[in-house]
Amino acid sequence: MASQWKNSNGKFPEGKYIDHVNSEQAGWRSLGVRIREQPPCDEPIRNPGFSDHAVSLLLSKSIKVESFYKGKWRGLRQYFKGMGSLTPAGHECVVRRHFEGQSSLASLVLILHQDSVDSVAQELSRPGFTCKTVLNEVPFLDDPFVTNLSSSVVSALKAGAPDFYAQAAAQWLAAHLLLGSSRGIEWHKSLARERISDYRLVRVLEYIDAHLSDRLDLRALSREAGISQFHFAALFRKAVGASPHRHILQLRLQTARSMLCHTDKSILEIALSCGFGTESHFAAAFRREFSQSPMNFRSSQRAHSGFGEM
Repeated sequence: MASQWKNSNGKFPEGKYIDHVNSEQAGWRSLGVRIREQPPCDEPIRNPGFSDHAVSLLLSKSIKVESFYKGKWRGLRQYFKGMGSLTPAGHECVVRRHFEGQSSLASLVLILHQDSVDSVAQELSRPGFTCKTVLNEVPFLDDPFVTNLSSSVVSALKAGAPDFYAQAAAQWLAAHLLLGSSRGIEWHKSLARERISDYRLVRVLEYIDAHLSDRLDLRALSREAGISQFHFAALFRKAVGASPHRHILQLRLQTARSMLCHTDKSILEIALSCGFGTESHFAAAFRREFSQSPMNFRSSQRAHSGFGEM
């Protein structure tokens, strides 16, 4: 995977790094995502405390890292691809990296906002089920759940997924980090016993149909269902068989497919009326779903039906 982010010309800009992926450019507000490549540096690096939490995962083959603690360099650890660290909000640290001949370092950073952690902690802390309410530093993170989630998030970001997806991903990440693996299993078992009522589900589905062209998010849908947004995504998926984001995407694509067949609207008009932010995002999603572009699909349908023949 590291070769995918290799700097082809071997030069770095004045900022000393290259951002290969940046979620801000996609309009994500609920979860920050960066894939960054840096040149070798043997000097100590001071990471200042930020207002949000950061999960950093290594994309390069391996690296050794020392941390400076109480006046001494200690804790030399070797990280392999997929491993990393959790740096809580407000936490400052000083590290020194041993590149051992590597030409650059590629890493993935997930930025988890404090308000997401606070809201999830509040939802999890209910009668009979308690959990911690703050995130602690984890200097050596080797967690398959976090690694797999990170990979899915990057894939979704590249595919043009909206902030709607980022909201759910941020909640699941916060819940996992607050609960840990064993408590997470216990929470999932308790959630399995809950369900959304038919009445609430119908209300949500009707709301989605009526607002398919709008910018939908978990806040609006959970408010319509009368359920907290943290529990809504899981309960919706259990009832419908797909996540809210996936269900809405399917509806939008099916609606767009019908419009391509039965209207003369432009591709851009169809994209916007079906809730896609841009024509390019619509075209990419349509191609993934139907294995052809919207224009090719429309042409093939018209040729098949004899559209335009005298």
